[in-house]
Amino acid sequence: MIMFRMETAAQFAHRANIARYEKILTTYLTAKERRFLERRLSEEQATLQHLAWNIASEGQSTRMQYR
Repeated sequence: MIMFRMETAAQFAHRANIARYEKILTTYLTAKERRFLERRLSEEQATLQHLAWNIASEGQSTRMQYR
């Protein structure tokens, strides 16, 4: 249960970072700044997808144990 809460908190943090990067990308930026933020945004999205996949697969294995 504690691990689930930690993963949920991590998802929240990654979603907040994604929102922040998306907001910053709507402002005037140099090409270098834009590339940096786009890379960070991509990394955050990939990490969030990975966490979501882990939580989903963990839930599946837990359900299988109780059958």
